[in-house]
Amino acid sequence: MSDEERAFFLVVTIRPRPDRMREAEEQLQSMRRNSLTEPGCVFMHLVQPQDDPDTWVMLEMFRSRAAWDEHMRQPYNVDGNVILEDLLREPSELRFFDER
Repeated sequence: MSDEERAFFLVVTIRPRPDRMREAEEQLQSMRRNSLTEPGCVFMHLVQPQDDPDTWVMLEMFRSRAAWDEHMRQPYNVDGNVILEDLLREPSELRFFDER
């Protein structure tokens, strides 16, 4: 299976600032809504670990790495990630996964 045919998954760990959680969630949900309209986005869910209420996780699946690369070039992502810089305690951690 070529990289163009292989599903691409990622898990993004997000640590919002306690005093800006509402704003961070609004920004992330806006970015998520836009992402779900992209043909290459299969799913995207913002979840919260049951044992860590101060950390969020975005679970994402794209049709391919190329689809994710295109997703990251979208203006709402470029601009949204700049906005998030002030709303998070630290940069988000991205982990990439290939389907087996």
